[in-house]
Amino acid sequence: MKKNKLCQKLAIAFCGVALTTVGASVIVSDTVHTINATPNHKGFNNWIQYGTLKYALKGPSGRVYPAGTKVARYMGNLTKPSKLSYPALPFALSLSITSSPIGITQFGGGDIAEAYVNLEDWQEIDDPDVDSFGTDIVESTFDKTDLASRDFHPVDSNNPDVPVANVDELNKAFDKYLSDINFSKLSKADNEWGTEMGKRYDAAKAMGVPQSTVDALTKEINDAVANYKKTGHLVSGKSNSGSNSKTNSAKPKSKSHKVKLRKASYQYTHKGKRVSKKKLKKGAIVKINGKTYRIKKKTFYRIAKNRYIRAVNVVKK
Repeated sequence: MKKNKLCQKLAIAFCGVALTTVGASVIVSDTVHTINATPNHKGFNNWIQYGTLKYALKGPSGRVYPAGTKVARYMGNLTKPSKLSYPALPFALSLSITSSPIGITQFGGGDIAEAYVNLEDWQEIDDPDVDSFGTDIVESTFDKTDLASRDFHPVDSNNPDVPVANVDELNKAFDKYLSDINFSKLSKADNEWGTEMGKRYDAAKAMGVPQSTVDALTKEINDAVANYKKTGHLVSGKSNSGSNSKTNSAKPKSKSHKVKLRKASYQYTHKGKRVSKKKLKKGAIVKINGKTYRIKKKTFYRIAKNRYIRAVNVVKK
């Protein structure tokens, strides 16, 4: 479905919503499921997982999404996921292929906890291109309030509820960590802490994680950044001295390597904002620090301070 058709469908859907919003609770039963798995011949794998709601959920708008409502989530350009369950990765009520840059994005959103979903197997689809813009992967609501929310709860109180912690402060702390730290000069201990913290950060954003856990990790990250500004180290008591300073500081650099771009690539900030319209050319050689970063649910490599490129644009070895 192309952009003009998408706009027409949006207009029709909003009209339908306007005609059915009488009363405190509206049941949404229509689900558009338009993407089918297709063989991928481009050498890059895009993995989509569909699912259906186990039981009826109510969103903050008051709308009720009945059992069987279709949802989907996007894993990225990776090999097929090794398991069905990824609690930290929510499902979306609306998921589409969008432009700028072309990719699979929560064009709408509406995050649904995995615990509410009957999981299906992962499906492989073609690498998106310009002609794919506006194609819906799943489309189960147009309600703006619900599309901006993660706060969905069972209609029947007998069904288990999944609490959702507020992760705004955690995200701010992690963004500051990414922007303020010079990763190329960290000690081995600091890099080990950073690797483990990254895993904990992803896990803390999963629905069902207590607010206390989120708050504790937020404080730990803020304390580590403050310590770095004072001492040059994230982890207290792990500083380098004398000849060890040269040895330890060289280890992270050894992980850096040069990669080749398989196609032209934009540069982004740590918040996922495109730096300019000028692209790095296809075939260009860039140096990365060997680590990957998740920004707005996509995988990136860091090529300079606060400069990142999409990992999908890099030639795989």
